[in-house]
Amino acid sequence: RTGETYSHYVIVDRAMDFIRKNKDQPFFCYMPVTPPHGLFDIPDDDPAWALYKDKEWPEAARRYAAMVTMLDRQVGDLFALLDELGLDDNTVVFFSGDNGGADYFASKQHPRGFHGANVHPETGVEFRGKKGQLFEGGLRVPMIARWPGHIAAGAQSDHLCYFPDLLPTLAELTGIQAPGDIDGISMVPTLLGAKVAGHEQAEHEFLYWEIGGQTAVRCGDWKLIRQRPDRAWHLYDLKTDVSEARDIAKEHPEVTKRLAAMAERAHEPVREGTFAARDLHEKDRRAKWGDNAPQNQRRRLARIPKKGLLPNKGWKIVRVSSESTFNGKLAANAIDGKPRTIWHTQWRDELAKPPHELVIDLGREATIRGFRYLARQDNGWNGALAKCDFAVSDDPLEFDTLVEATFKKTKEPQSVDCPPVTGRYVRLRVLSEVGDGPWASIAEFAVVGK
Repeated sequence: RTGETYSHYVIVDRAMDFIRKNKDQPFFCYMPVTPPHGLFDIPDDDPAWALYKDKEWPEAARRYAAMVTMLDRQVGDLFALLDELGLDDNTVVFFSGDNGGADYFASKQHPRGFHGANVHPETGVEFRGKKGQLFEGGLRVPMIARWPGHIAAGAQSDHLCYFPDLLPTLAELTGIQAPGDIDGISMVPTLLGAKVAGHEQAEHEFLYWEIGGQTAVRCGDWKLIRQRPDRAWHLYDLKTDVSEARDIAKEHPEVTKRLAAMAERAHEPVREGTFAARDLHEKDRRAKWGDNAPQNQRRRLARIPKKGLLPNKGWKIVRVSSESTFNGKLAANAIDGKPRTIWHTQWRDELAKPPHELVIDLGREATIRGFRYLARQDNGWNGALAKCDFAVSDDPLEFDTLVEATFKKTKEPQSVDCPPVTGRYVRLRVLSEVGDGPWASIAEFAVVGK
């Protein structure tokens, strides 16, 4: 509530401007609306807030409702613009949520949330689970398709579809050949009818999801779900049990086995992403809060105390087992005195595995009494050190282990002391990381001595 600009207004205005500028040619407009999400807020002068501000509801629940009403108004404005420009009957609009509802503003009186996102308002039937889970409450989203004169108004369909189906659908509607290596299936026969489409509606053999250790498979009306890799599979018949209240896996072992095989076939090992930098991501996270970021969102940049440290001027990296060169996370970042930069081991193209090694030339012989380590200062933990050993030598090729240490999962500086030893070269070997992953990363490495 502190910034000068309500970002959602900008998103809608830009979308409307785009449509005006491209009204005389084919266009694809993606309008990624954000409300209601994350921080429930709306400008007090928005007409939608006036409808709810005096209700005897929790304020967050009132703000949430106002955001929904605001968005409803703006979608109406978009339809009005299409009509004004003469594009109404030549433009198809898809509107959809991105995940199942959450139990926002839950209480004893409203255990599934104040607005009951996963409770049918008329029948009281519930979808089990919520956003972030693979029960129906986390997976089912409403979607509306609108194309006056082509899609029958008020029609409903139980056709099972998901977001990858949009690409082949749009391709077929525009007469373009969709790529052959995609998982999506065109929904055109469902939208326009098989006669208009010229073919029957194809169906997915199954749909598959996994998130945070959860796994689920949907095949027709059968739904198989496992909440953790070490848990048993549970089977539900959504045709008779949309609330997923009765596990029938033992009654239908052959179905359970068949769907479990589908899950095994669909699973791919998790791979770390290939983004080059987190800068824009972190900027967006900060922008979300404006000037009112809660304390846990204002990460203090930790630094290694300088008292007793050898100055790092003149230090050089003599040898490094690997470094992530494509995104600039080089070994030199570990000794540059800048906590925001990090050394990260190689993981793109070929994954470097422990032990990871870093050898530093101090530029002169020194008496060394310990070492200091600072974990990466962003929101990630990949590579944060756990078990390590340190060595000091006058020969950059010959080392004997001097001291071993196991670091904790913390963003604060950590220390390792050792008996006084003289040498010019320091070797750090990383044997494991806090998450048991294969990586290593360091924001800053320092040496205590004189």
